[in-house]
Amino acid sequence: MKHYYLLALAVFAALLYSCGTVNPDKIETPSVSSQKFDPSKNAIEFDTEFRAAWVATVANIDWPTKGASESQQKSELRTLLRDVKAAGCNAIMLQVVSNADAIYPSELLPWSVLLTGKQGQDPGYDPLGFAVEEAHELGLEIHAWVNPLRIGSVNAERVSDHPMKTNPSWYQTYKNNYYWNPGLPQVREFLGRIVTEIVTNYDVDGVHIDDYFYPSGLKSDSDTWYDTNLYNLYADGRSLDEWRFSNIDEMIRIYQKVTHEAKPSAVFGVSPAGRIELTANLYADPRHWVEEGTIDYLTPQIYWDHNRGDFADFDTVLPQWLDIHGNIPLMPGLASYKYGTKNTKENFTDISEYLYQVNLCRKSGCPGNFWYNTTSIRKSEVKKYLGSSIYPEEVLTPSLSKTPKELTAPSVLVEGTKISWSEVQGADNYVVFKLTESSSASTVWKASIVKSGTFLSFEGVKGTNYIVLARSGAARSGYSQPVFLE
Repeated sequence: MKHYYLLALAVFAALLYSCGTVNPDKIETPSVSSQKFDPSKNAIEFDTEFRAAWVATVANIDWPTKGASESQQKSELRTLLRDVKAAGCNAIMLQVVSNADAIYPSELLPWSVLLTGKQGQDPGYDPLGFAVEEAHELGLEIHAWVNPLRIGSVNAERVSDHPMKTNPSWYQTYKNNYYWNPGLPQVREFLGRIVTEIVTNYDVDGVHIDDYFYPSGLKSDSDTWYDTNLYNLYADGRSLDEWRFSNIDEMIRIYQKVTHEAKPSAVFGVSPAGRIELTANLYADPRHWVEEGTIDYLTPQIYWDHNRGDFADFDTVLPQWLDIHGNIPLMPGLASYKYGTKNTKENFTDISEYLYQVNLCRKSGCPGNFWYNTTSIRKSEVKKYLGSSIYPEEVLTPSLSKTPKELTAPSVLVEGTKISWSEVQGADNYVVFKLTESSSASTVWKASIVKSGTFLSFEGVKGTNYIVLARSGAARSGYSQPVFLE
């Protein structure tokens, strides 16, 4: 877990985003102080940690239930988001483009089959718009998760005006699946336009892609991927491997560029395969993206436990990623689905494996983690364990953006023990913090979240110091003036 300090001179300014390490093995709830916070002498310490959940829509894995009506889909999503928050998470990655179709009204892609059972059929509402509103009201960040090159099975039905049908030179067939061909500049530009459409039309906090680059196995079976003509046209003296790597590099560059252009405060991150050599087999080079600065964070899918004693051991793989992430935040993806299931020999036998992994990430300076998938997080034992043993206190997400969006600071009014404030323009959610002295001799006070939601007033406790924050996803205000309830 990370924390940052709000210095006394900046109490009325916007959030500060510098991070430092706190003890990940012990989280204490501070006691109420009877002393009054003095802005001229004291600083405030805030814990932050990125706690994200992947919400997989492909094949109706996490949401929505297959065959669910519009009202059922909305109800399911509301419950899902509240369960995720109850588990301690503060961000979701919602899969909005899984097989070159969309869960929002798109001018570039057809409606996704997972919404109605038929590709191209309008579900009667805007699922992404609904999800953004619901997530932000709960104080959750929401990022649009896009599968880069996957189009799906050759056996799937597609609408007549699907872009792969109107642009037959844009895709390849490989092992009974269709993929966009990243060697074609028009394809990369088209993929960028999809992101532009999403970020322009929706108040998402970022764009996220996973590991669907060139298909697995291509390096050892390259004669089934027909890009010789493109290679001859665009290689410019590079080897085939070098050229294919460069195509993925350019795709990544475009994704980040259009994300930032459409919304400067939005971030772009990538979740590659958990082992670096597996990622390289897909012609993806995270080290290059880090060096070029074309990603805003890196989330390798490290889905193995520790004490395995082999090349996939968590204790072996994590340091390899730590070696390449540079100044880019590294937030490993963890396998919440591997506990409590019986269908794989890779299952985690002890739920404490998750605490071990999170603590190792914290000690290594990682500002957070991602969890796959939401269905497994919502299982009662896992949800309870995350919320009690790993995330016992609600915290803010750290800012991943170099240009975070800021809201106006709330202006508070105190009447007895009641704190109230007027609505802040653009805010969906408010957070009340309790300030507590870290120690009697320290000038640093701890800020702990005591309530968050859509409320506009709060009944406090006498002898306690409070501050109030307004937010909308990753967008935040400066803090209110500290108030002490006499």
